Amino acid sequence: MNAQLVKLDVAAARLGWSAVKLLSLADEGTLLEPGFIWVWNLANNLQGDRRDLRFWWDEVVARDEGGDVGEGHDLSLDQVIEKILPIRRTTFHAGEVDSMFQIRHRTRLDYGLELNGGLVKGRTLYPRETLAAFLRRRWLGHNKLATQPA
Repeated sequence: MNAQLVKLDVAAARLGWSAVKLLSLADEGTLLEPGFIWVWNLANNLQGDRRDLRFWWDEVVARDEGGDVGEGHDLSLDQVIEKILPIRRTTFHAGEVDSMFQIRHRTRLDYGLELNGGLVKGRTLYPRETLAAFLRRRWLGHNKLATQPA
């Protein structure tokens, strides 16, 4: 399985940008360049000062290849999640989750009840809906959507 979410350093390397520039585009954008929409904070402590950002690879590639705003700006959050977590899959094993989210085994365990899997035949499996709910909560645009008028 190919990682759909990549860390800051991978996105910066693909784009040939500094981490500082990429961080500014993860947080709204600038007067000259629109921000990234599909960015998640996977830090264990969401209220802490440290963030552990993941960028949707399709958006990074589209911006690199086209120089445009990027892939997926017209998609809903659930549509992007469907691309990250294929709808045809109902469960994902722990190693797949680590790979997809580019996290360590220990980090996944530290999420505790927020990302709770179940043991089936000796393997930890995560229901798709649990992973999707996790991504909905961790999406940086979550707060922006909550503050937009209906």
